[in-house]
Amino acid sequence: MTQVVRQRLQSDRRWPPSDPTGSQDTSAPRRRLPVKTRADSPRRAAPSRRSEQRKAPSRPRILVIEDDTYAREALALLLDYYGYDVVAASNGTDGLALVTDAGPDLVVTDWRMPGLSGRALCVALRERRDMMPIVVVTSADEVFNSDQPVNARLRKPIDPPLLNRVIIDELRAQRQT
Repeated sequence: MTQVVRQRLQSDRRWPPSDPTGSQDTSAPRRRLPVKTRADSPRRAAPSRRSEQRKAPSRPRILVIEDDTYAREALALLLDYYGYDVVAASNGTDGLALVTDAGPDLVVTDWRMPGLSGRALCVALRERRDMMPIVVVTSADEVFNSDQPVNARLRKPIDPPLLNRVIIDELRAQRQT
């Protein structure tokens, strides 16, 4: 899965721009653009408090808890590609500690993990932050067969657009409450 995500990311990026002719002439000197310095720019008034409040909103922060290194890195790359701020943990205990330290808006977790299981993690997350959305991405059937304290369940291997849609919906529902 990691290779697929990296290939998609690399194919979507158009950097460095390629020369359509295929030939790159390195003998011609590059032209340098004039650089403006602070002394060249006009003086501006200090920003008011109102303009500071109008700054663009920060990216939603997502905590990824996954014991498999490759799946964790792939999820982190994918979510970063979709524009989220990603924090990752390799087990439930570390993830639970990051909930208070990093202050995520949403948690994406595996269900079967060594140490603190997915069910125990979700119960502890509900005790700490009751309204925080929890999305479980797993191949374990027990999550899909019974009532669990989670907002959404997705089977592995994940469909990236579906995961992004679920995250958007859960974040939107959280803001409306």
